[in-house]
Amino acid sequence: MNTHTTSRSQPPAIAPAQATVAGYLLTRLAEAGVVSVFGVPGDDNLALLDAVTARPSLAWIGTATEQGAGYAADGYARLRGLGAVVTTFGAGELSALDAIAGAYAESVPVVHIVGTPALAARNPGSTFHHTLPGVGFGHFATMAAQVTAAQADLRPDTAPAEIDRVLSTALRSSRPVYLAVPADVAGASVPAPVGRLAPSASRTVPSAVPSGPLIRQSLWNSVQEFLLPGDLIVADQGTAFHGAAGLRLPDGAQLIGQPPWGSPGWTLPAALGACLAAPDRRLILIIGDVALRHTAPELGTLLGQGVAPVIVVLDHDGYPVERVSCHPSAEYHDIPAWDWTALPAAVAPGASTVTLRASRADELARALVAAGHHADAGRPVVIEAVLGAEDIPPPLRDLSRALAHR
Repeated sequence: MNTHTTSRSQPPAIAPAQATVAGYLLTRLAEAGVVSVFGVPGDDNLALLDAVTARPSLAWIGTATEQGAGYAADGYARLRGLGAVVTTFGAGELSALDAIAGAYAESVPVVHIVGTPALAARNPGSTFHHTLPGVGFGHFATMAAQVTAAQADLRPDTAPAEIDRVLSTALRSSRPVYLAVPADVAGASVPAPVGRLAPSASRTVPSAVPSGPLIRQSLWNSVQEFLLPGDLIVADQGTAFHGAAGLRLPDGAQLIGQPPWGSPGWTLPAALGACLAAPDRRLILIIGDVALRHTAPELGTLLGQGVAPVIVVLDHDGYPVERVSCHPSAEYHDIPAWDWTALPAAVAPGASTVTLRASRADELARALVAAGHHADAGRPVVIEAVLGAEDIPPPLRDLSRALAHR
């Protein structure tokens, strides 16, 4: 306990609640009704098992074989709604694969949690037991992908979002899923869960999504898929509003902008007002990186209100409209890069904001699916969408060139 006194004008800061990656995962499993966890110990999953056995609310059920653990988790899931099995990397997980394939065929939601070798130990050319020579560490996950509905190889900076995405998929699809947890990631510190895990049948990653670099067309296609009835969409002047103007709005959804006046940065504080005026509606803010610089301090004000907007930052690496107007390579179009995923923690450290970055079309589609789940759970989300410096809507390009030469 901190026994230091503070002045009346300086109230003590409240640190955001923290958890470990393993603890976050176990909390989410418990929320879904899991009380018993089945499995077999192995050197790469011991940190996970320590976390399980440290929780009085969870029972560790050690079985004779991984296949038996998988079958037990299958039977458990049929009656409880979700089952969990923990194995070690390679030989252990392959022993359970028959049970996972059966759960897939029978539409049973089993979470296969695999302890994998520590990231710090994965040196080029190193050989581990339970590995195939010369093929790295992802080949068993590739096998599992054939009989699971979602997969993730966890890292501390994305683990909460990935855990929520994968578990939500299991609950929504009633299929098994796969989570790889490196030995030195299980104990890494992450923000504690906020809200409850809530699967949504309306949110899936479209299969027509390309895997190439993120471009304007694929970004707006993914945003279109993300929209729900009643959403408030706030789009800043420039590339954001011109793209948002082409969206087909669901019933009750509303697009807010300032196209006649076009003051850069207007939307961020406007989004604050909209959140407070309609707290029961989901707010989606789409803003360019240049515009966000104008009113970036208000991000702290917005997040400090306890609201859960989804903010998509269009990162064009400078002034895209001006760049296509005249002399695109001129240095005055460039501005110093900001780390948009680091900004929320700097201006609102207590908000437990989920931050994601997407430079490919499939990454953005997955980020928006995760954002929907987090917003439902009361957590704000900031997604940095990395676009080309000159990737702007043709009408806006034509207008800017006409204005530049009038």
